[in-house]
Amino acid sequence: KHFTEYQIVEMLSIIGLYGFFNRWNDTLATPLEDGPKAFAEKTIAKAGWTPGKHET
Repeated sequence: KHFTEYQIVEMLSIIGLYGFFNRWNDTLATPLEDGPKAFAEKTIAKAGWTPGKHET
């Protein structure tokens, strides 16, 4: 057994919270902040990433 029941609940809670954030930001097309956008453009744009509807 690798994790206690409490740790499993904590992990699933965080996963659920970030899933909610993802859907919320996608639905509202939340604009990206300059820092995260610049980082993504520098690191993953060459793999095809674009800000899409989150462009400011």
